[in-house]
Amino acid sequence: MKALKKSYSGLAVAALFFVIALTGCNSTSNKDKEANEAVVDTIRKEVALSPESQNLLYKFPTPFEVTAMLEKAKAGFIFDITNAPANVTKYTTEKSKALNLGIYSADLSYSATYNRTDETNKFLACTNKLADELGIAGVYDQTLLDKIKKYNNNKDSLVSIINRVFAQTNEFLSKNDRNQIAVLIATGGFCEAIYLTAFLGEVAKDNTRIMAIIAAQKENYEKLSTILSAYNNDQNMKAIADEVVKLKAIWENYGIKSGKKIPFEKTAEIGDLAESVRLHFVK
Repeated sequence: MKALKKSYSGLAVAALFFVIALTGCNSTSNKDKEANEAVVDTIRKEVALSPESQNLLYKFPTPFEVTAMLEKAKAGFIFDITNAPANVTKYTTEKSKALNLGIYSADLSYSATYNRTDETNKFLACTNKLADELGIAGVYDQTLLDKIKKYNNNKDSLVSIINRVFAQTNEFLSKNDRNQIAVLIATGGFCEAIYLTAFLGEVAKDNTRIMAIIAAQKENYEKLSTILSAYNNDQNMKAIADEVVKLKAIWENYGIKSGKKIPFEKTAEIGDLAESVRLHFVK
């Protein structure tokens, strides 16, 4: 978050994201390397979840839980801290698409909660694209798009529609034995929500209510960790879990409690930690 903090102190904005352009000048060895990396990141085998983990995944809260709390806490809306919509074209593997479907879903929740029509439409286009490429048919269809367009200026209706989409997505993936995609979406959404909240906690004059939101997410962190533990023998998923486990320090090392203000130095550390995990997924 250091670059973003500088931007809100009147200093130059540091670039957080870059697009890797593929050109015809790539050597054969580079193409082979990219092809191999794509294969490594392709989800080939599903892991049977325990009934406990399956239930946790099915009931895992949507990012709206957090963004609704942010609005209630009177935190602001800052478009620049979301994942840039232009980044959507660089996610080419199943893993990166699923993670960033979750991340863009959190950004969609954030913009919809604050009734930001233009931003909501941009994030909706991102989620629609990634969902389509992941083969989540029958969820992000034209009917949904028409409904969202119709209720774009009615926040309550829009929130209700998008919440149903999250539930339908999870149900669709579960019925089609694609739990790993659902886990990655949930992981991306959770990490983005924590990142957004942590940043807003840094720039708030009084972060008491915002830190209370992070404190309330400890239980959801533990649920996500339980779900991810089912994939300990999957190297791709273990790499994801190894990043997520870094967030544990947020609830263990900083004395976060509901109703307690956290000093700026500590909120800055929390923000940097949340950002480091999130950047691993959006890069």
